[in-house]
Amino acid sequence: MDGFDFKKLNHEVDDLLSDVRELLDDGEQTAGTDGQPAESAPDAPELPDESVKSADDVHIDYRKFYGEEPGNADAASDETVVFRPLTAYEQSRPAYQTARRAAYERAREQERLARERERLAREQEEERIMRRMESEQKRRRGRKAPAMDEQAYSDWLYEQGDGEATRAQREAASQFFANGEQRQDTKRKKRRTGVGWKILIALLMLVIGTCAGVHFLWARQPAAKDGLGARRDGCSTILIAGTDKGGYRTDTMMLLTVDREAGTLSLVSIPRDTLVYCEYAVPKINSAYGFAGGGEAGMQELLKRVGEIIGFVPDGYVVLDLAAFEQLVDLMGGVEFDVPMDMYYSDPSQELFIDLKAGEQKLTGEQAMQLVRFRSGYATADLGRVDVQRQFVSAALDQWLSVKNICKAPAVLKLLMQSSQSSLTSANYIWLAETALVCDRANIQTRTLPGEAMYIAGGSYYVLDAVGVAQTVNECCNPYEQGVAVSDLYIRVG
Repeated sequence: MDGFDFKKLNHEVDDLLSDVRELLDDGEQTAGTDGQPAESAPDAPELPDESVKSADDVHIDYRKFYGEEPGNADAASDETVVFRPLTAYEQSRPAYQTARRAAYERAREQERLARERERLAREQEEERIMRRMESEQKRRRGRKAPAMDEQAYSDWLYEQGDGEATRAQREAASQFFANGEQRQDTKRKKRRTGVGWKILIALLMLVIGTCAGVHFLWARQPAAKDGLGARRDGCSTILIAGTDKGGYRTDTMMLLTVDREAGTLSLVSIPRDTLVYCEYAVPKINSAYGFAGGGEAGMQELLKRVGEIIGFVPDGYVVLDLAAFEQLVDLMGGVEFDVPMDMYYSDPSQELFIDLKAGEQKLTGEQAMQLVRFRSGYATADLGRVDVQRQFVSAALDQWLSVKNICKAPAVLKLLMQSSQSSLTSANYIWLAETALVCDRANIQTRTLPGEAMYIAGGSYYVLDAVGVAQTVNECCNPYEQGVAVSDLYIRVG
């Protein structure tokens, strides 16, 4: 160790450290052996800093991360937005239901205001015409007769009236005097009429007078307060509903439409499983009555839902429970009906026992109740039952609305007023009965609101076809001159 040259080793270490510093400083600054920084060479060129980059220098592979190239704002605004329908769950959310109902009610309110503006404009026009007529009459009365003899004055007075009514009276007077001889011949023929003919005519006039008195003094056509504007003459639509054993579900719903002018009757069934916009636990239309607690409130809720799916609120309603239905059939002497199949079903929990044989037969009230409640044997389940119910009501109307049953009218009216829930008065019932008598009962139109059965969220529902519903309503049960459009319907499809 005494011979080792430590001074030489120190110089080698210093040289090695100097080389390392030069490499680290990359030629810009180096450390001298004395530890002081040295300045860079004056002729060395300034190199650009490769580590500094702008945003434009950075490239992002969007296709790698997002699967497509992003477009600029203008290009994005030109792209077509693809509509994605809401799912059944999204449509069932309370917020969505509330928003849809608010939009529907706003549209209805706008329609009502538009009809109100039309009515006010029409009344103002009528008032303007009346004022003009009154002004014209005052002007005519203010005319002064010219100085003339009696004949000229009479001719002047005769020529003063130049209105349409005056001209019609003149023509009638001319015809009256021209046919004076013909009237004399008619009087002589009437004198030769026998006493028997006079009695027959008197009886006929008595019957006509009684019917006219009932029609004009008592009978009143049912009509909804808020409708679609002008009504068709002699046309009304009534909702007929039948409740189940518990009395809180309307398992039978039909729209009965009578048209006095056209002489037609129609029955349109509403399936009980029809899907509707609502806040019910089970969004079916037969839940509306029980959801509101039944009674008047329940029927107003049901009328509201029916109005949403057909475009207008019916002119009235009648609700029959099973007991009232049986009493009505027995009171009218039963119904001749062709039972389509053997029907057997037993459910003690509902006190329901059905046992009917297929074939033509007269059904009593109890048997008719069994017929309209049976549904387990149809291939189309509840839709099959709806068809049979409608056929039964059509047959009952055809058999009951006849002259021989007029004597039963007071008892039927008493039963309907006491044992059913209805918005109709006795005058409304009279109007409906006399209108149905003059209609062609042999060709009653019968339909079911078009749609299809679906399973939604594990439940069975009947989803309406909006286009088919609008067509069916306009053809069968629209009492207004204005047709129902698809945009007027509030139909839920999922």
